[in-house]
Amino acid sequence: DFVRRDAENRRLGRLGEEWGLEFERRRLHEVEKRPDLAKRIEWNADTRGDGAAYDIPSFEADERPRLVEVKTTGSGKEFPFMVTSNEVRVSGREQERYHLYRVFEFGRQPRLYVLTGDLTKTCRLQPTQFRARP
Repeated sequence: DFVRRDAENRRLGRLGEEWGLEFERRRLHEVEKRPDLAKRIEWNADTRGDGAAYDIPSFEADERPRLVEVKTTGSGKEFPFMVTSNEVRVSGREQERYHLYRVFEFGRQPRLYVLTGDLTKTCRLQPTQFRARP
């Protein structure tokens, strides 16, 4: 059932983004000792929609921008995930700022690894969809 599966994937993605948002706030507040920056983080995907190529505009400790895209699965670490051509393009253009947070085993005990920079250099990308016009 495509509609049900799509709804479940969207719900999982949203929950993962919320988890990633809290992770970012904790990173800045507790690890980087920058609670002032933690308060300034926003959730792009929630406030502006899904078209920005990243979900969370955040900061490094020195106030440089950090662009965070969150990809979530209930499956294991190696489970493949989808990325858009826009996400790939922005990861290449913003290599120093782009961070993909891969949240896995979300239903049990969420775990995380981070891919930084250009996704064409950190992932094996396989085209799965094309836009066609007759």
